[in-house]
Amino acid sequence: DPENRLLARGPRYRLDAEVLRDIGLWAGGLLAPDRGGEGVKPYQPPGLWAALMHPASNTKKYVPDTGSRLYRRSLYVYWKRTSPHPMLTLFDAPSREVSCVRRSRTNTPLQSLGLLNETQRIEMGRALAERLLQERKSDEARLDLLFTLVASRPPNGVERAACEELLGRMHTRYASAPDDARALLAQGEAQRDERLEPAEHAAWTQLAVTVLASDVAILLY
Repeated sequence: DPENRLLARGPRYRLDAEVLRDIGLWAGGLLAPDRGGEGVKPYQPPGLWAALMHPASNTKKYVPDTGSRLYRRSLYVYWKRTSPHPMLTLFDAPSREVSCVRRSRTNTPLQSLGLLNETQRIEMGRALAERLLQERKSDEARLDLLFTLVASRPPNGVERAACEELLGRMHTRYASAPDDARALLAQGEAQRDERLEPAEHAAWTQLAVTVLASDVAILLY
């Protein structure tokens, strides 16, 4: 299975949740360059704060930001101690209530599910796929650019074969299900290039999301 070959976990050093988010935003051309200012609120599941807060709390309603504020560096993500952003918690971000000299390093199936399905992760993959389709004309060149952006190297033979196999499967899937392709490309607020063929864009989006969730992007060798 090409996805399993790309997503194989190893004993290497995993990047922090904040770095994983920023790398994905940068690779897709979404990362906002602004510095300083108040905390920002990216996407998170609706009702999460309301379920944990006292009824009289003035912060029980989470209102996600819009526009470029969604794509600020993770340094600026609003931190609520009783309910931190779920993706940061999922990847062992410390509570910030006490000093942390070493982060814990867990490895769970839920982390893979988050990397492959969370709204901003899909949006990152969609933006990255759009960049690949716009900047390179052949699939081989697009794969080279994809790995250069997330791993600073071209794919090796095994990685290239796995990506080509997954890409072929996704092309077949979305060519026969155009509504599914459009639904995938509708994830996130960032506007997409309507000139790109939806099935091809969706196929590359799935590949980009998979690579961003793989050892190539999340582990230091």
